[in-house]
Amino acid sequence: MRRVFIAAALLTAALALPLHAGGANPVTLKVNDEFGIKKSNILCVVQISKSLVPGRKLVVCFIVPKDPTKGPVPKSYAVGLAVNGEAVLGKVGANGQVEVVKKLGGKAGAPDGPVSRTGTLYKVGVGAELGVKNSAIRCGVTKQSFGGKKAKTVGCFKVGGNGKPRPNSYGIGITDGGAFIVHFDAKSKGSPVKVVQHGK
Repeated sequence: MRRVFIAAALLTAALALPLHAGGANPVTLKVNDEFGIKKSNILCVVQISKSLVPGRKLVVCFIVPKDPTKGPVPKSYAVGLAVNGEAVLGKVGANGQVEVVKKLGGKAGAPDGPVSRTGTLYKVGVGAELGVKNSAIRCGVTKQSFGGKKAKTVGCFKVGGNGKPRPNSYGIGITDGGAFIVHFDAKSKGSPVKVVQHGK
């Protein structure tokens, strides 16, 4: 039941993201910028990846304890979406290191160069929309109710010119309960590829 709940939360969040003309301007994220979800343990960061998708700029989301300087919570999952379209799911070990569980999509090309700048932390709530600078990646925060339970959900995907997820692409998502990868078909319809629960 929990697995179905998590998958439904992501799909609803991704497809309901307010990406249309006249909508609110998204927060533009640069490398090393972070966004934390209010009243949640979810933290996302834009970075040049060293492990999940080495050398690629990506947005990665994970679960952190009350003191986020301690790093991701062991036995939880992290999800990342790179600018080349590669989606990755990783599990956090006892030492805070993330081991790749599933990696899909992506295009070949030169890695993104290193960036040295201090990032900004944005605290955002339900309804927030964020975009990664110089990319088609968009993230949104929603709160969905399924079977009487509510979950704050972060969903990220590459957006096409029509404001919908790009056809034949991947998206990622996370709640305080689990994490997931979604595939969007030729008509931008999403279906879960991999769904996991934190702590499992």
